[in-house]
Amino acid sequence: MAVNETVIALIRPKPDLGMVTGKPAEAVAAAGAVVDAPEGIGILASYATEVALR
Repeated sequence: MAVNETVIALIRPKPDLGMVTGKPAEAVAAAGAVVDAPEGIGILASYATEVALR
């Protein structure tokens, strides 16, 4: 599955910001971050799946 996720991340189109109008602020911020991100797959740490627990 990790290979599939990597391929999808490489070919995923950037989101249309017009489609997140009226959505929660977190969704708008996440879509904006993807649009503003540089091309390529980024750093390895950006693909971490671990979540810190309290």
